Amino acid sequence: MPGVSIVALIGAAVAGLVGLIAKIPEPILRSSNLLIFNPDRYHGDDKTHRFFEGWYYKFVQEQLDQPLSMAVVPGVFLGETPDSSETHAFIFVTINGEMQHYFRFAMDEFIQAAPNEDFFIQIGDNKFTHHGVSLNLYSREGDDANLTLAGNLTFSSLSPWPVSFFNLGAMGPVGWMPSLECTHGIMSFDHILHGSLGINGKEVSMDNGRGYTEKDFGRAFPSLWIWLQTNSFRNNPGTSVFLSMARIPTPFFGLEFPGFTAAVWHQNKLIPFATYTGAKFEDIRIEKDELYIAINKRKGYRVELTVDRRAPHVTLYAPANFTRMEPTVDEALHASVHMRLFHDGELILDDIGYYAGLEVHRNVEWLVDNMCGKDGANKVLCL
Repeated sequence: MPGVSIVALIGAAVAGLVGLIAKIPEPILRSSNLLIFNPDRYHGDDKTHRFFEGWYYKFVQEQLDQPLSMAVVPGVFLGETPDSSETHAFIFVTINGEMQHYFRFAMDEFIQAAPNEDFFIQIGDNKFTHHGVSLNLYSREGDDANLTLAGNLTFSSLSPWPVSFFNLGAMGPVGWMPSLECTHGIMSFDHILHGSLGINGKEVSMDNGRGYTEKDFGRAFPSLWIWLQTNSFRNNPGTSVFLSMARIPTPFFGLEFPGFTAAVWHQNKLIPFATYTGAKFEDIRIEKDELYIAINKRKGYRVELTVDRRAPHVTLYAPANFTRMEPTVDEALHASVHMRLFHDGELILDDIGYYAGLEVHRNVEWLVDNMCGKDGANKVLCL
């Protein structure tokens, strides 16, 4: 082929191969049973110490005289050494962001799905799947809890963050980076609840409530972060917003950088805002009673989030210095988020999401200082 260089031919072949790989259907990727394509599954089989994993199931029922917002979080913590007495499975529950209950289990009470089975985890008599939960919690010796919680919920109309070869759910291509301190996943932005729960003996119908499910796993939580989530937009049922921004260490010479992943799920469409999409922060303002964030994305989308922080917070258990789980993270479950979403300059959504989960942890001004254009911002990667 005269006039066509070998380099050009190789480049075209590589581009074609990359295109084919990018189009591999998600069911095929997941059926490989490779964990990188199954972020929902347990990732600790090859770990003996310094590891945690938790699945965050959130339930909101507004159709009550006193609306209910609840998070139920099953998980595993592996201590500093393989024989650490702090290694255990757990389930913690927070109700309305006002009270936390921590149930501790032996590791042999933790069961997970086999590779050829649909996802589930079970801790004691409590089972968690993509499509529902079965709970039978009561305090035992050693628990930091005074709650009984029992019942069965099923979920319909799930909305997971899609997985592709180069975009590994919420982490995008960053999920391929080795030795990440903490990896995040969204199992469902929004779904409808069916069933009831017995809370301290009182039966509560959760029918037609809204649910949300995410997870984290890794060695430790970041040293600082902002996290928020709500899918309780009264004028736009089914809409959900999620944001997580943090200081991220790397295994490369102690380097660290600011990173974020965020998305709006609206009208059954995923609109991602994240470092890897080229999205940039226009503004971050952190005040005692309010948080304001504006993000612009290259493909014509822009989002403004105004968060009312004046809500009760409860201190949740989290991994501490690789040694133990202890109450260290303040979280609200009754914050509110005023979201304005634009497309090509046109306002397409203006609504308030209630019963928002919110964490503003430690010196988050570091994130403000690392916005692109700031004098002290990271020169390689900025917000």
